[in-house]
Amino acid sequence: MKVNVFIVHAPEDKAKADRLMDWLHPMQDEVNLWHYSPPAKAEPLPLSWRILMPWYQPVDPASLYREPLKRRREHAHIYVFLTSAISINHPRFQEDLSLALARRADCEREELGPLVLPLLWNKSDWDKRTRLGAFEPLLGGQPIASFATEDDGFRQATAELFALIKVVQARLNEAKYYQIHRKSNPFELSLASGFALPYLGDRPELFDFNPPAPFRPADWLGWSLIALILIVSVGSFRKTNAAVSSLHLKARPDYIKGIEYPRENPLLPVHDTAKMKFPPIEK
Repeated sequence: MKVNVFIVHAPEDKAKADRLMDWLHPMQDEVNLWHYSPPAKAEPLPLSWRILMPWYQPVDPASLYREPLKRRREHAHIYVFLTSAISINHPRFQEDLSLALARRADCEREELGPLVLPLLWNKSDWDKRTRLGAFEPLLGGQPIASFATEDDGFRQATAELFALIKVVQARLNEAKYYQIHRKSNPFELSLASGFALPYLGDRPELFDFNPPAPFRPADWLGWSLIALILIVSVGSFRKTNAAVSSLHLKARPDYIKGIEYPRENPLLPVHDTAKMKFPPIEK
């Protein structure tokens, strides 16, 4: 089964996290790689469509991103904390560290708890100012910035992380086997709570983020509709315009008269009722 790897970083270190994601990309068949990557804010509609549809508000993809992000954070098997002098002071970094530690403490079997792996970017007091000091960092604690090139640091960190992913993958496969066969196996898994149960590959669609396609009609089409509405509206008042009458059903020009069709039997002449004599009414 796939191993869920969540990279924790400060917003200022997103470019560094993106580079780490690129280095880990070849492992995508065996891992789910996640980090903070919120979608861009929805662009407003063109002016013409804002005039036509003043009530419409586009869906904000960032609001849809919160729920899958929450699931990813709570179901990670490995947390990689991209540690720098900036990140250790960021509230989100501290919040994710508290979440990872709580999940480890909630699991009775330590080998099934999530791994917490600090990855140092530069020198900082990370081991004194955060609770990461209790965990063995990648690269033996050597910052990536101290390598001859940053690519060398990423290369070695990726190799170490890949070896740890294999270990976690073997443990999860074993846990999944016992989870399926625990009724017939005397050695059942004993977990503190449902939250402590590691994610064992069920319902992977919960982590997908598939925002709806943005509604972006052409601006020229909006102005065309506005022009058409104006022409049709004006046609209700200017009936003598032949061009308008072709667009508006009620805009029949006054000078167009009905066609008189020939009749086989002419109409009877109109009688003058005043000269007609009616028989007296009998009482």
